[in-house]
Amino acid sequence: MTRKSVYLTIGAVFLLYSHTYAQEQAIPESPENFRKNAILATVGTVGLMGAYNLHYERMLLSSRKSSLQGLWAKVGVGGWGVWSSGGPYQSLMLGTMAGKKNSHFELNFGLARMVDESAYDNARDINEYLGEPQPPKSNYIHIRAVGTAGYRFQKPTSRFLFRCGAGYPETLYLGIGAAF
Repeated sequence: MTRKSVYLTIGAVFLLYSHTYAQEQAIPESPENFRKNAILATVGTVGLMGAYNLHYERMLLSSRKSSLQGLWAKVGVGGWGVWSSGGPYQSLMLGTMAGKKNSHFELNFGLARMVDESAYDNARDINEYLGEPQPPKSNYIHIRAVGTAGYRFQKPTSRFLFRCGAGYPETLYLGIGAAF
């Protein structure tokens, strides 16, 4: 093949290619939005302290123009443990994310109702052994501040999300989730 025929072939392909797509209409670019709901599973531990939880997350406000992506409300249930104490907990948190692309800094804070079930069971057993009245369970229920700060990988329109960071009661945590 001669040099002239190669150039003619490349030119013809280019002309046909540009002509074929010349009739397509341009789709206006819309800003990518995050999905409004997500389910997150998280587990964390450091030594003899740790926790696990399952959260439902709902977007309350979204912002496309700033680096803060919006405001989320989270409600969750899980379990916690420290040394020989532990029990279930329920949490309610507000959270936000900063970052423009797929990698984000995530910050969450709120309150949790934590039940020290291990201590309650021990006190109940001791009182039963000594023949004393049972302690009220309300003495072993505490409202505590909870929160997390960490990294979150989530594409705006993707279903998959990954998170890691530090917080209370999860300590150092890893989590995955699905947005919908």
